[in-house]
Amino acid sequence: MKVERSAQRARASRPKTRERAAGKSPKVAGKKRKAARGADDVDLREQLVNGGAVGPITEVSLPVDMITSLRGILLDLDPHLYRKEYVSRKALARPKLFYEELVEPWLSRHPVVRKAEVRDSGRGLHVLILFDRTVEFATQGERQLWAGVVKVVQRLLPTDSGCPGITALTRPVGSVNSKNGKKVRRLKKGRPVDPREVLALYEQARAAPFRTVASLFGAERVSPCPVCKAEGSALVVLDHTGKCYRCGKVRIGQLFDVFLKPRAKKEG
Repeated sequence: MKVERSAQRARASRPKTRERAAGKSPKVAGKKRKAARGADDVDLREQLVNGGAVGPITEVSLPVDMITSLRGILLDLDPHLYRKEYVSRKALARPKLFYEELVEPWLSRHPVVRKAEVRDSGRGLHVLILFDRTVEFATQGERQLWAGVVKVVQRLLPTDSGCPGITALTRPVGSVNSKNGKKVRRLKKGRPVDPREVLALYEQARAAPFRTVASLFGAERVSPCPVCKAEGSALVVLDHTGKCYRCGKVRIGQLFDVFLKPRAKKEG
């Protein structure tokens, strides 16, 4: 009995946790550990080149001349850049709604972008065309070719014009966007794409840029014309431009301006 009581007293006098040994509440210490772990996930970035590394932007961002391979293409869509008639107040705060109401129909109209993975970046959408195998660059010329491919594919939709090209980084799923504290979520899983399909899309866009872009928005002929909106007008889709008998020749930028807010003019 004396031995048992001595053991009980010894156990009672011994700190049960490191937190108690330090005079801290285990509950408070646990919250601090959880916060510290969460801080590791804030503003992480994921490469779409080379090894696909994940980490702080200062560690995973690479200049063009250090890129030796490509894993996918990022299209960055920010709901705050679009006119209010296309993006509701609810959609501004809920990227999933922005995707369902506006972006999903666009992506559904071409087999390459239809396979894209879509992530809620915490503020907007990251549409990722991910390759089924890495494209390795044997020469500088190959890298330049694919840098051009990336830019062309990114401009097939009214995306954020400030998005980098081949050096672009996405946000990994589960990381936290520090601008609003929201977690990055996968809205659509997507399927890997053969790089040859992407090259075919690139060649299609080079041969018929306006028709390729307009096809993602729907019909070959739109009435009334979405640019001038005049009664009885119609936009006819041609290879390099559109044609409206009221407002004349329509270019891709004008088509994008139907959806995008007016851009601020640079001074000087």
